[in-house]
Amino acid sequence: METNNGTPPVRVGERDMAEALLRVKGRCAIVAHLRPDGDAVGASLGLCRALRAAGRPAVCLSLGPIADTYDVLDAAGLVEPAETFTPAPDDALVVLDCGDVSRLRDEVKPLVGRLPVLCIDHHKSSAGFPGGLLLLEPEAGSASEVVFRVARLAGLPVDRDAAEAFWVGIVTDTGRFSYSATSPETLRAGAELVALGVRTERIAECVYGNVPLRRLRLQRRFLQRLEVSAGGAVSVGVLAPDDYAAEGCDATDSENFVDLARAVRGCTLAAFVRRVRSGGKVNVSLRCRPPHDAAAICAEWGGGGHAAAAGATLDMDLGEAVRLVTERLGAAARAPGA
Repeated sequence: METNNGTPPVRVGERDMAEALLRVKGRCAIVAHLRPDGDAVGASLGLCRALRAAGRPAVCLSLGPIADTYDVLDAAGLVEPAETFTPAPDDALVVLDCGDVSRLRDEVKPLVGRLPVLCIDHHKSSAGFPGGLLLLEPEAGSASEVVFRVARLAGLPVDRDAAEAFWVGIVTDTGRFSYSATSPETLRAGAELVALGVRTERIAECVYGNVPLRRLRLQRRFLQRLEVSAGGAVSVGVLAPDDYAAEGCDATDSENFVDLARAVRGCTLAAFVRRVRSGGKVNVSLRCRPPHDAAAICAEWGGGGHAAAAGATLDMDLGEAVRLVTERLGAAARAPGA
């Protein structure tokens, strides 16, 4: 396969991407976005297991930190630091659930210019990678759903462990099949995964019903600082480095806290603004209900995502970031037609 040459990515379909995977003669170096959520973890581990089961070398590079919520998937032996990976001419970079180099971990970014890139994503804001292939399905409920179909089209074996990884990605990114992106295709993929042996009750208990006490205490701090404005239409939650330190938590412990803000009755624009470490950048997670577009708002700050869910990173004081986000969401809530 050719390496990146600066030209725009080539858009392809699922079957073309499946064939491209099979053409990789060396290792598939699988990467996902930084601060991986359930979808990024599930898609990566699922594809890595399926490739290895077919006798094809694959590894997940710098996939982490992975929240202990997903310990049920057992990533042992599948993940290695990107710093220890020496690319060979026949290797390829397989980017999942991410279509922008800015959302990759810093230690992964140098590989983008050295290896051909196969990108599978479902974020409508994804631009893909120069000279690579891009399979983009913004209507899909999760990247895991798309990657699972590609794996099947490629004839890769999907055993129970791989199926459970894909299942975790699908259920977490579709809100357990409740979000609007849940389609008949999503449900068919879920049914096929269950037929492959997914232990749905065990995964539900591990992912949703077994929460460390530190995380519940961090959640309490989040709720105590939750502010509602614009007549209830805007809900913004904040966590500072002191909050994480006081409860012995890291960034993985606050995954999906934005959904707590979104759950406020009457809220149409919800945000979670956080700085995990002193001196670190501010991360913003945004959730919107129609007619608002989260991806469009986050694009103003250099981020992106979906109409209903998006994110961005801000290089500013935490208080300044909170004011910026609150004022922008308030303006959106007051706009004609909102």
